[in-house]
Amino acid sequence: MKSFRSVLKRFLFVLTLCVLMSSGTAYAARTKLVPMKKLQRYTYFKRYMTNKQLKKAYNKAKPIVQPLLGKSKADQLYGIAVGLRQLVDSGQVGYTMKKKHYNDPYGYLVKGYASCAGCTRTVGLCLNMLGIKYSHVHENKYCHQWARVKMGNTYWICDPYGLYCGPEPGKKKHPYLR
Repeated sequence: MKSFRSVLKRFLFVLTLCVLMSSGTAYAARTKLVPMKKLQRYTYFKRYMTNKQLKKAYNKAKPIVQPLLGKSKADQLYGIAVGLRQLVDSGQVGYTMKKKHYNDPYGYLVKGYASCAGCTRTVGLCLNMLGIKYSHVHENKYCHQWARVKMGNTYWICDPYGLYCGPEPGKKKHPYLR
């Protein structure tokens, strides 16, 4: 049985998506995906995966990302958060820090497991495929990690593992973490 806290977090995540879905900022959305070798953080992703592994992860991300082409930036972030979270909720992705590729998109999308670092890099891959820049909060630290995206004059969090996608409550602050 799910705990009240986990049900409440899920409810708040979905509620946040519903309430904020129409609050995108002016943004020239792409009509085509960024090719793999032209991703903003291509060399960054290559530190964790071979070219073949990155290609597999890129191709697994396409069905999540392609329907988001042409949408507002907010809708794209929500779409990524929901698409990646559904893989967890359906049992296709599990949490680990003990298996190879636990910290990259290949682990999340192809192997079916990842830590929050792997989830964040998977969010980053999806964002980069749409031409969106991001930063990785708490990268390589032993604490929760998420993607941070500039939205107009503010920053947003895109965190499928942390069940949140929306404005930061403070600089690099997560609303569910102290």
